Amino acid sequence: MTTITIPSKDGGSFNAYMAMPENVSRETKVPTVIVIQEIFGINDGIRKKCDWLASYGFMAIAPDLFWRIEPGIELSDQVPEELERAFQLFGEFNVDQGIEDLKATLHVAKGHANSTGKVGVLGYCLGGKLAYLMACRSESIASIGYYGVGIEELLVEANNISGKLMLHIAEKDGFVPPEAQHKILEAFMPNDSIILNTYPDMDHAFTREGGDNYDEENAEMADNHSIAFLNENLK
Repeated sequence: MTTITIPSKDGGSFNAYMAMPENVSRETKVPTVIVIQEIFGINDGIRKKCDWLASYGFMAIAPDLFWRIEPGIELSDQVPEELERAFQLFGEFNVDQGIEDLKATLHVAKGHANSTGKVGVLGYCLGGKLAYLMACRSESIASIGYYGVGIEELLVEANNISGKLMLHIAEKDGFVPPEAQHKILEAFMPNDSIILNTYPDMDHAFTREGGDNYDEENAEMADNHSIAFLNENLK
């Protein structure tokens, strides 16, 4: 587990947390998953997601997408002042610049000495929306969004999806109301390239360990779907 530096396309650079599978030698080639943060920066929760993916044989990279605003920030949803700051950062964040930083991360991942060249993305909350946009705007082979916020406003971009997409939708998500969910389901069903998993009675961030809405059973179900999807499309 280490930190790498990624050059941005418009100057400057940003850090990313990287986790590798065990027993990887110089000759070993593995697929990569880019892990896209929530609104709390690259905190312990996101690093654990990278480590989890590495345990399944993926190189996992989580870039600091808030570097243009406040690099290196780590926040918790359990501290009121930090939660407030997280929403401030969310308001200041430029989605298009974030996508360019993710594309720069994808470029570095594809060229890594241990990379097979196959790269996917997986994101949560804000990262769920960005994962959807990476499916639309990048060479991501397999993209996974957990309870992405604002996807219903970007459905026109779905015409550009070239890889596979999986969305995990919490039916009681306070940030993605029923009318928004209906738009997403209506737009994407049926579609052989898009898998929609819905979770009755689940609220936003139901896979965030330690969070108020965490549900172990449904989190495990969603994660199992994700690993199977990544194995099928990246290995």
